[in-house]
Amino acid sequence: MRAGFTLVEVVVALLVMEIATLGVLGSLVLASETMRSAETLERATARVEGVLDSLRSGVAPGTGTQVFAGGEVRWVVDDRGNVVFTASDARGRVLLDLQSRVPLR
Repeated sequence: MRAGFTLVEVVVALLVMEIATLGVLGSLVLASETMRSAETLERATARVEGVLDSLRSGVAPGTGTQVFAGGEVRWVVDDRGNVVFTASDARGRVLLDLQSRVPLR
């Protein structure tokens, strides 16, 4: 009897390792995309908070836009002080859509 592995055993072991490696790489790609999306949403949220703080000091009705790394924030203030914010990423996907109320001048 000989010691060692047959060619079939080595090929099967390599296939199992390849499948496992592809699974790990797929998970890493998904995690990377999720992190990028979360960072963009965090930037959008911070920008909306900053704009809302500025608007709370009193504002006239109108619209505005601010660009941040990865997208832009748009807002509309109506004549009753209602504010609608929409934050979108560079591809145009809506990240954040919210409403608030601010005092008017």
